[in-house]
Amino acid sequence: MLLRLDGVETAYDTSKVLFGVDLEIAEGEAVALLGRNGMGKTTTVRSIMGLTPPHAGRVEFDGRDVTGRAAFRIARAGIGLVPEGRQIFPNLTVRENLQAAARGEGWTLESVYTLFPRLAERADHGGNALSGGEQQMLAIGRALMTNPRLLILDEATEGLAPVVRRDIWRCLERLRGLGQSLLIIDRNIDALLELCDRHYIIHKGAVAWQGTSGALRAEPELRRRYLGV
Repeated sequence: MLLRLDGVETAYDTSKVLFGVDLEIAEGEAVALLGRNGMGKTTTVRSIMGLTPPHAGRVEFDGRDVTGRAAFRIARAGIGLVPEGRQIFPNLTVRENLQAAARGEGWTLESVYTLFPRLAERADHGGNALSGGEQQMLAIGRALMTNPRLLILDEATEGLAPVVRRDIWRCLERLRGLGQSLLIIDRNIDALLELCDRHYIIHKGAVAWQGTSGALRAEPELRRRYLGV
């Protein structure tokens, strides 16, 4: 198993947010993390990445215990994060943002530009001069430049125009076709049902349901209860 969470509990000061989260992702698998706002999705990601270390439970990556390790060490172990809010370097150009993250072999400037031709056109523009959609493309490209074994996207298409969202989903489909392991948070349930193998629904800091796309499609009441769709 590439990633495994076993009984992860996480709190902010005295406010407990996660209550024993279990989650698994196999090599080459695409998994969605679903749930309404405030249910613990981003905290789950922060627990994986070491940004908010769990106070109980275990996070394993590629069979190794990475619970509570420094975030940069977890990233170097092979997990790339596209964070909520993008968090690109606004004073660096597109090219510099990508070069700053480069590590390992595989993804290069040229291959990222092939995936996102718009970034090639904007290579010499500063991050603060990009549209929201271009910034999200850059955030994905920057994460890919680390050559991750697992790519995590927190709110993959939030706040983007419909045409840009379609571009992002097409790129994620291409990554899936290349065998990239993915963990995706997004509100577009229909797109996730098409892209992902399995889904976890987080409700009040715990896994309320998990299953395949086919199983989730077959349970509209489940979607209404936990996702409001």
